[in-house]
Amino acid sequence: MSIKEIKSGTLYKEYAVEIPYQEINSLIDEKINEILPTVSIPGFRKGKAPTTIVKKKYEDSIISEAIEKLVQDKTKNLLDAKNLKPFIQPRVDLKKFEKNQPIEVEVKINLEPEIKLKDFKKIDLTNYEIKLDKKIIDENYKDFLKNQKKYIPIKKSREIIKTDRIILNISSENESVPDFLKSQKKLPIMIESELQILPDLGAKLLKKKLKKGDKVKLGLDISKSIKSDKEVIADFDIEIVEIEESAPFKIDKEFLEKNGLKDEEELKNNLEDNLKSQYHNGIKQIEKKQLMDILDKEHQFDLPQGIVDQEFNDIWHRIEHAKKDNKLDDDDKKLTDDKLKNRYEKISKRRVKLSILLQFIAKEQNIVVDEKELTNGMMAYASQYPGQEKQIIEYFKKNPSAIETVRGPILEEKVINAVISSSNVVKKKINKSEYENLEKKTFDVSKD
Repeated sequence: MSIKEIKSGTLYKEYAVEIPYQEINSLIDEKINEILPTVSIPGFRKGKAPTTIVKKKYEDSIISEAIEKLVQDKTKNLLDAKNLKPFIQPRVDLKKFEKNQPIEVEVKINLEPEIKLKDFKKIDLTNYEIKLDKKIIDENYKDFLKNQKKYIPIKKSREIIKTDRIILNISSENESVPDFLKSQKKLPIMIESELQILPDLGAKLLKKKLKKGDKVKLGLDISKSIKSDKEVIADFDIEIVEIEESAPFKIDKEFLEKNGLKDEEELKNNLEDNLKSQYHNGIKQIEKKQLMDILDKEHQFDLPQGIVDQEFNDIWHRIEHAKKDNKLDDDDKKLTDDKLKNRYEKISKRRVKLSILLQFIAKEQNIVVDEKELTNGMMAYASQYPGQEKQIIEYFKKNPSAIETVRGPILEEKVINAVISSSNVVKKKINKSEYENLEKKTFDVSKD
């Protein structure tokens, strides 16, 4: 085996490794000898066929397994020989494989940073409590009534318009589509809503000028559903079952019964509780951001360049798509490409730094996500898609890697709570105006 260093950066190494084909051949021969006693080939008694004939028949089916094992072994040998301690599993790319020719692979290694944690008892944090007066609560109720929509089936056939709600059947035979999206019956879609099961579905239905009973095939982006950073287009068959138009809204018996309410007073109480919950969640995000700012400032350590580059490349890929689709944030639109790249390079470094730091804290304090927490997390995630909970849980079972999208946030929250519980926390009461100023200041992107 020959090893050549082809790139070296901060806590990052890349090597070109060449492995003689004879080593693959030896592994194949070992595997052939293992299965030889169990092989049945016409013209020979079981286990008595010549090795050359057995190898000719089975070599192609076991060669990938042999390559994988050999590359894993050689990667471990490389780490031992260079005395390297990887932070995450090294990435191995097979660059060249031809029969009877040396195998060429590239090994990309992000090394473990050295971190010294600050004493959390020396960290000062603020725990905010907001006071909502009656005027704010009443205004929220009036806004609720103003924003309510009621829909009734149209009486005459016509094309879809922007204010309609559409009831449709949707299906796809694309294997990439998650099970819970492959077939939906009588799915309601509000054309002008930004919250839809698939991005731009309402806009595309509107553009097609469809009527009740029409059927159409649409290519839709499923990247968010499968947690992909890249656009993934899948074909869907769509049937317009019903078109409903908006009608004047009023709180009546039908509305109360449909929403499980006794009377209008109960509705007001629920809306007040929801409003308080929204502000509570907003405060938690402010407190989290303030804590992250402190952790970022108080801890200085080198970052694995490979992970930083990957994070930036993923972000920049999304930025380029947003530019192409004219969906850049207003603050980003004001910047030149160089300034935009500089902004997201800083963001990439911060994300990687805080992710590594939180993982390190979790390891140091033995913070883990147990099975019960993970199960509850999956159920909470599935509950965001009413009627599709079972399909989503099945999807998690069939795709274990997808579970990390649930485990990660749970672990992060546990680490944050652990840091907060060890810090010096001061309580502070604020009003709505103070909250809004604090929120604006905390999330001011112009500072990034």
